[in-house]
Amino acid sequence: MRVTQAKKLLAMGMSIADVAAETGFSDQSHLHRYFKRIVGVTPGQYVRGFENRIIA
Repeated sequence: MRVTQAKKLLAMGMSIADVAAETGFSDQSHLHRYFKRIVGVTPGQYVRGFENRIIA
C-alpha cells in the first residue's frame, strides 16, 4: 500500500525524499529498495518515465 501511495505522490511531482517521509519509509534508500522490488524500476526511473509521457 505504501508503494502505491508513493507512486501517486511521485506522479504529482513530489520529491523522492519527501515521498519516502510521507509514506512512512525510514529514508529514501528504504523506499528505493521496496519500490524497485514491487514496481520493477527505481523511483527516479518511474518519475522520468512520467516526464517523458507528459512531454511526448
